[in-house]
Amino acid sequence: MEAVMKCAPDALLVVIALAGVWLLVTVVRYVRADRGTRISMWQAMRVRWGWVRLARMAGLTVTDKTPGLLAQLTAQKDGPTPAPRVLTPKIKVTPDRFGVIVKARTLPQVGLEEYQKSARFLADAWRCTRVSVLPDGPGRVVIRGVRSDPLTTPTDHHPTGHPPTDLTRWELGVDEYAAQVCVSLANVPGVTVAGVPGAGKTSGVNKFVCDFAPSPAVQIATADGKVSRASEGDYADLVKRMFAFCGDDLDEANALFKRLVELRKRRSSVIRNVLGVKNMWHVGPSPQWPLTVLIIDEAHTYFREYKGSDAETKRLAALTAENARLVEGPGQEGPQRRQFW
Repeated sequence: MEAVMKCAPDALLVVIALAGVWLLVTVVRYVRADRGTRISMWQAMRVRWGWVRLARMAGLTVTDKTPGLLAQLTAQKDGPTPAPRVLTPKIKVTPDRFGVIVKARTLPQVGLEEYQKSARFLADAWRCTRVSVLPDGPGRVVIRGVRSDPLTTPTDHHPTGHPPTDLTRWELGVDEYAAQVCVSLANVPGVTVAGVPGAGKTSGVNKFVCDFAPSPAVQIATADGKVSRASEGDYADLVKRMFAFCGDDLDEANALFKRLVELRKRRSSVIRNVLGVKNMWHVGPSPQWPLTVLIIDEAHTYFREYKGSDAETKRLAALTAENARLVEGPGQEGPQRRQFW
């Protein structure tokens, strides 16, 4: 006992020092965080402190009638039976700009389905717009609560200027739960970006160009159907990075499509001799064999159906029909489109 009393002041100092370091780190994180993350940090604190009570009210606990090890060791032979234990799943809470991410354990009779049934109660208790529950490996679930809707929150994108490490992924942004969304480019002949006017189609395409432009293994051509010259449209600042550009002139667009179709044919005929494989994605793009991307903005300009009997209308109708054949029909279903090919 005397030895313990002698060590107590030192142990107390260690505890105080550790608590001070933890408090300092927390304060620094709070000060450096943006406004949304600061609100989420307070939200995460409330989630931790109120979890035991909330779990019991939401039916996410289990009553264990078997005494614990300590109760079994201390129980007397003729004494009263130890009271049942109420088990509450352990959680780990991480705040971010939009809300909290809660990783929880499962218990017997409290699994993924029970968490999903309680999602609406958790959303109300945590003051979240929506809550999702997904499996996170054996015996674990991840609960995502978003306080503000990520789809209505403006996003600023700052290109790094460095070549992307993975040319097979196009990172679009976040979904309704602020999870990263990406599109696979490997072995994909084309990607369609569709939506109503002002939905951000061109902004998404500009993000693609800015992110992939630093890589010499990506080469880009663009056909913008809503302008006559690049300086008039959304690609005025990016056209210098493109090896080809055309506006709404159907003859120029037709020549560009023919040029790229011929390029594809030539590459297909020599790919085995140059790369040693029949599929470029088996070795990946390179400056010697780049990923060639054609962006078709306002695709209906190049593929619309012209109706009329005069010579000029017939000529334009023949051009748009040939354009559709050249790019294998990228202009279907809807007037507002951005097309990758």
